[in-house]
Amino acid sequence: MKKNIQELFNIPGKLQLEVRSEDHPMLQRIDPFYVFRKSTLTDVLMWMMGAAGNDPLYLTGHTGAGKSSVVTQIAARLRIPLYVVSCHDRMEVPELFGRFVVKDGSMQWVDGPLIQGLKDPAGAWILLDEVDSLEPGTMIGLNAVLEGRSVIIPETGEIIDPLANGAKIIAAGNTAGNGDQTGLYLSTKRQNLASMGRFLVAKVDYPEPEVEQSLLTDIAPTIPEKIRAAMLRMVHEARDLFKEGHLDVAFCPRSLQRWATVSVFKSAIAEPGTDPMVDAMDLAIGNRAEPESCQALHELWQRIKEEEAVI
Repeated sequence: MKKNIQELFNIPGKLQLEVRSEDHPMLQRIDPFYVFRKSTLTDVLMWMMGAAGNDPLYLTGHTGAGKSSVVTQIAARLRIPLYVVSCHDRMEVPELFGRFVVKDGSMQWVDGPLIQGLKDPAGAWILLDEVDSLEPGTMIGLNAVLEGRSVIIPETGEIIDPLANGAKIIAAGNTAGNGDQTGLYLSTKRQNLASMGRFLVAKVDYPEPEVEQSLLTDIAPTIPEKIRAAMLRMVHEARDLFKEGHLDVAFCPRSLQRWATVSVFKSAIAEPGTDPMVDAMDLAIGNRAEPESCQALHELWQRIKEEEAVI
């Protein structure tokens, strides 16, 4: 069944996309409050429709910018099975391809998440999340798969054709494979140039103010408009400080949503002389920051409240 992108993603346009009807255990849940950004959506759909041939897609951007969520929500609405692999610096190629395990008293081979996705006859997407945390040697071990060449599983002799079932590989990382130049993403690695050359690379930035304004209106309509405007200013100024290295945490759409919904509850039970917005902000983001950053967030909110006259 085909649907218009307006119906699917609330983005104006005439493009019709196929929505699958089959059930599958790896279908993702639709977030009804998710707001798509046209630029990012266009990049992913262009890639999906073959603009870069069989090249995999690499999404790069700051933490919380929405790299993995946009992939998840597109896949959910098109009902494309999505295998998510959470990469880490100790992950090696065998962990992705598979391993022998003891089952029913004997050693049996179990495919790893990458191979499971490639072999899925439904034509799945495979998301390698935080891929820039991999050791460069591990990424190099994926080069053949990334460019669509068949590989042999050494332990079993099975030949895997990455293109046989229509699987597509997406990688997401805070850096574009060049390592961390800011001190914000210390676990990331500088990747081999040849590995990165196999990807179509798209940048994902934080949402535009009007996108998050729409999000706040939808999820917390009881918050007065003036306070919502102050919250948006807070989020964007805090992100600027994060990018400049003055904060060790950044608001993402999820933490903004959490701040808004928690503040509604906090406001209903607030004690006299307390600021429920600060309490909610700490629960949403402040309590996982270093004490200096948490204090800086409090001071920033106090200044914005005074300037916006929302005391």
